[in-house]
Amino acid sequence: MISLSISDFDANPERVTAILSLEPTRIVRKGDPMRNGSPRKKNGWSLDGPRQRLRSGAEHENAVNYLIEQMRGREEAFARLRQEVRPKQITIYGGFYTSYDEQCGIWLEPSAMRVLADCGVGWGLDLFVEDEAHQHGSEV
Repeated sequence: MISLSISDFDANPERVTAILSLEPTRIVRKGDPMRNGSPRKKNGWSLDGPRQRLRSGAEHENAVNYLIEQMRGREEAFARLRQEVRPKQITIYGGFYTSYDEQCGIWLEPSAMRVLADCGVGWGLDLFVEDEAHQHGSEV
């Protein structure tokens, strides 16, 4: 899965929705419990792309392009967001799953990089390498 994530800000998350004119997939609020049970210190807003595990460069490209299309034409809104809401981080991030014995690539096209840059959005990816035992459904 891959998401556009806007995090670590004090403003009401609905302010992000109003500025960007995008409906989020998820909002977290200051005080909400985190996975470890401690309360969140800041607010967050995110919009998910396709929810399946990304396993090929083409799947990653399609997922990123989905989010890029949501951002396209909203460059001024993102500048306003940075000025008014002041989030610590605005990024597209997600996970990529590959087999230990396969070669696979990921890429961003210049047009996608331009939208990210013009909107002031970072990009990151966690790589998950699945071992042979996991691929065949057995445990070592």
